Amino acid sequence: MTTTEKVVALMRRLKIEMNGAVTDAMREYGGGTQGYGLNYGVSLPTVKDVAREYAPDHELAQALWRQDVRELKLAALFIDDPSRVAAGQMEAWADDWRTPELAEQCAMQLFWKSPEAGKQAAEWAGLPSGEAALKRLAAFYMFGRFAAAVETVSDSELSGWLDDARIFGPTAAERSVVYALREIYRHRPALRTRVTALLDRVSDEVAGEVRWQVEYLK
Repeated sequence: MTTTEKVVALMRRLKIEMNGAVTDAMREYGGGTQGYGLNYGVSLPTVKDVAREYAPDHELAQALWRQDVRELKLAALFIDDPSRVAAGQMEAWADDWRTPELAEQCAMQLFWKSPEAGKQAAEWAGLPSGEAALKRLAAFYMFGRFAAAVETVSDSELSGWLDDARIFGPTAAERSVVYALREIYRHRPALRTRVTALLDRVSDEVAGEVRWQVEYLK
């Protein structure tokens, strides 16, 4: 099949899985002109199951992302080849984010696997919180994913980011910061002291939530 034929086939397959109740809920969450042009309300696990039949296909992922359809954009994340995802693509797709869901899933499912993920996450995390909220949200989800990638991201790399007050500083108040710190504490025993120490310089809300969560990891 051509790329166009694959896009059409995926659209038809995902439309079959349409969930009207979820679509309505998602519309309230961020649909319409502020979210997605079309939203079928298909669950993420279902999108993943359908998409995996087409992976990896970098060109198809690009074509899917260009469609203003929630499920096709999500499918692109499971179909793309992470080794071919460069900084330019991450910036271009981030500029297209209109909902936290897309920012979170791009970070959690695809971007963190990119060869340029570390540099991109550090850059986004250092952006002003009021001007790049979704990029910052994604950045900290990527740091959390790095924590479990013990074979590809070293303790030294994570330590450098933890020690950077521009990243984990007073403006680090996103919910994904909690996820990042919890995952680093969970997967990197050698860095637990560092995580505990930096809680004094992040927001009180984040610090309190991290302390509460890590208690269950001890």
